[in-house]
Amino acid sequence: MKTQVSKIQFLHKNNFVDVWMLIGNTQFHFTFSLKVDQITNAHLQIITHQKSFGKIFRFNQHIVDEVMNLVWMFYQGASIKLPATVGDFGTPEHARKIQKLFEFEIEV
Repeated sequence: MKTQVSKIQFLHKNNFVDVWMLIGNTQFHFTFSLKVDQITNAHLQIITHQKSFGKIFRFNQHIVDEVMNLVWMFYQGASIKLPATVGDFGTPEHARKIQKLFEFEIEV
């Protein structure tokens, strides 16, 4: 099913954004946060998502990557055209059907 990010907006809390997504015709809402850590002289910016986002997209890592990239761009102030298609949502059953068997030989 076609998956899109339809809206991203800052929350009233600092460093939090809401992301609205469509999987097919079903709408979902997730919250992401930005945390800045310092390791020696380097500042690391870490984006985290709520657990439900990870559960829903655990078999669709390509979508996670695309959404995280859009959220990162949004935090950076980049212009993002929405709705943005982020991939096709696949079910575990679909993933099993398209898996290729890994064949190997063991030499003794």
